[in-house]
Parts: sequence; C-alpha cells; structure tokens
Amino acid sequence: MNFDRKDLSNDQLIKLYHELVRPRIIEEKMLVLLRQGKLAKWFSGIGQEAVSVGAAMALHQDEYVLPMHRNLGIFSVRNIPLNRLFSQWMGKPGGFTNGRDRSFHFGTQEYKIIGMISHLGPQCGIADGIALGNILKQNNKATIVFSGDGGASEGDFHEAVNVAAVWDLPVIL
Repeated sequence: MNFDRKDLSNDQLIKLYHELVRPRIIEEKMLVLLRQGKLAKWFSGIGQEAVSVGAAMALHQDEYVLPMHRNLGIFSVRNIPLNRLFSQWMGKPGGFTNGRDRSFHFGTQEYKIIGMISHLGPQCGIADGIALGNILKQNNKATIVFSGDGGASEGDFHEAVNVAAVWDLPVIL
C-alpha cells in the first residue's frame, strides 16, 4: 500500500497527527492514575486511536456517534473540554453525570454523543433509530455506532444490521 498525500495539505496532516496523539497522551495519563490507585478502572484503547479518531474526523459536528469503552478519540476529536472529561472519569461533580458515574456510560447532546450500553450490540438499534429520525426530518446526516467483535454474536446486532439494510439507513456499523 502506498501513501498518497496529494489531496492533503501540510496543515491537514498536522491536524490529523495532533488528533491521533492527543488520545494517546490522555490514555497514558489515565493508566498512571490507575496504577496509583487514583482511578478505579480504565479500558485502554492504546493502539486503537486511528479507528475512533478517523471516524470522528469523518463526521460533521452535528452527526451522532455511539462509542464504546476504547473510543477515547471520539471524545477528544469532538473537542469536549478535558476538564469535563477528566471530571467524568474521576467521578467528580464537573463531569457530565455530576460525579455519579466514572466511565464512558455518559452521553451529551451538546457534542452529539450517545452514552454507551455495556451489552454489546443493543446500541446498534439506537443508531438505527437516530438514522431513521434523520431521514424523517429529511436531514442528510450519517450516524456511526461502535459495537466490538463480541457484538456480532448478539441478536441485537443482526437485527440492527438487517433494519439498516432494509430501510437503507445511513448508519455505519
């Protein structure tokens, strides 16, 4: 595979690099906090940054994304203030759930992120609903949902794929 950058400016490449490095730096900090016992849990996505960063950068800011545990790049590309993200993960009042949760199980309409569902597969059906809503509103918007490899063994996943295909929904599963 040959890399061809003819359609990308230096500024675009620098922006892409910056967006790829930022979640890695955050991940490294969170792993230090985990080892120090200052954080109860963390689901590392080190090495998987390009998936979430690339997906988030392909979306418009008004298009919905339904991430999973290891999709930190979604949150960083959407330019969520880091103090709010760290407050969320540390269970502090400044987070999105006011200290009631310490994970990625939160959503924010402001940034068009739907909080994840722990069970793999079910959020694919929610993405179908968002996509159908966009069609009914005659919006030309895409929706991206992450599921993980375990989701493919769930009935919810297969039902959502079928619905998206039958209704020709702009959902990326």
